[in-house]
Amino acid sequence: MNISWETSEQPVLTAGGSGVAKRLGILARSGLTSAVATWLPAAVLVTLAVASGLWLAAIGQPQGQSARFTGRAPDLTMEEFEVTTMGEDGNPLRRLSAAYMAHFNTTGTKELRHPHLVVYRSGSEPWHIASERGWISADNDVLMLLGRVDIWRNYPQGRREIHIETEDLRVLPDVEFAETALPVAISTPESLTRGVGMRAYLGENRVQLLSRVKTTIEPLQR
Repeated sequence: MNISWETSEQPVLTAGGSGVAKRLGILARSGLTSAVATWLPAAVLVTLAVASGLWLAAIGQPQGQSARFTGRAPDLTMEEFEVTTMGEDGNPLRRLSAAYMAHFNTTGTKELRHPHLVVYRSGSEPWHIASERGWISADNDVLMLLGRVDIWRNYPQGRREIHIETEDLRVLPDVEFAETALPVAISTPESLTRGVGMRAYLGENRVQLLSRVKTTIEPLQR
């Protein structure tokens, strides 16, 4: 039997025993205006919180999203685009590739088809983020991944450790941060979590879901 629970003013475990609660690392903090429950599925810290509507409204849909990919003539295009950012120690920090890249001289922005971002972490497996299309700001500080977005990380032996599905993700590559206001589904070998609104701190292996969160945990194998 699966274990299912939802966030409320206090996190509530609706099925299972103390062993399961210990495994999840459920935290109930009294006196807080929003519920917080934390656990560690597949070595990734996930925080569930009830977000204010103000934050969700502030993220919203990417501004001017519909105006992008409108067929404007680019000054430069490239197929099989790829760029790698290196650290001071000579090791790669991240790699961005795309099936197609178009640069627009009038705005300095770039548009991508099927972008794939890899964020490397010392001592752990890299994060992968892929989407249907993308947009890069003129200063290269913001990467918008638009349409369906898949985020994942594998175990060293290649098996999937965590898989996140969402849409329209805003990424700040330099600080290894990503966020969306849209529905999110997080899958691990042990659990499935759904919610609305997400902040992902990739450098810390930490994901925060912000509202309407429900998790189903697979029972421990004995």
